[in-house]
Amino acid sequence: MNAVNLIPGDSRRRRATVSTSRPTLALLGGLVLVLIAAVVYVSAVNNVAARKSELARVTAGALSWRAAANGYASAVADSQQRAEQLADVRQLASARFPWSQLLSQIGGLMPAAAALSSLSATTVPGATASAPPVPTVALGGCAASQSAVAQTMVQLRRVDGVSAVTLSSSTDNGSSAAPTGSASSGTCPYPVIFQVSLAFATPVTAATTAGSASTTAGSASTTVAPTTSTTAAAQ
Repeated sequence: MNAVNLIPGDSRRRRATVSTSRPTLALLGGLVLVLIAAVVYVSAVNNVAARKSELARVTAGALSWRAAANGYASAVADSQQRAEQLADVRQLASARFPWSQLLSQIGGLMPAAAALSSLSATTVPGATASAPPVPTVALGGCAASQSAVAQTMVQLRRVDGVSAVTLSSSTDNGSSAAPTGSASSGTCPYPVIFQVSLAFATPVTAATTAGSASTTAGSASTTVAPTTSTTAAAQ
């Protein structure tokens, strides 16, 4: 049995013509463009929403970290202040000089035939910021003789850190010497008046104590011819 197409030939040609006409193609193209634009728009909206959500999350994290940092700000400031105070204390400690030890050594090393009437001392900073200061000491006193002055210089050279003992002046006023070797009312009891200065190469340390200095106080003696005025240096 053969199939028969009952649609007239003209109608069949008209339908084919309508389906492939330019207006139909343009309409289909417009629909495709609208669909593509809709997809792009939805994708962009979703992307923007995701970015906004991520920005909000990052902002919240930054605020929380900032709050935590603000909570530690006072602790950091206190730590810095303590560090500065500790540095100041260390600087002050390094700038101190053991005057009591130095005076103890000088007193222990003075010969029995000499006495001090004056002492002045100054310090200069060390070679580095952490180095202890180095003193300069000027002594005035009297002795029973020029030999006692020389012995005083030799003994003072034993002071820890002293690099030189310089005699500035030594004058015999011709008065009688007191046998006790002690001063009274601030006046030297011996006839020979002297001025000496101590130069230090290194600061005084704890290596030498007053006890050890007094033990060696009478271990050295130097004899010089008595003169009216003498200037000498012992190094």
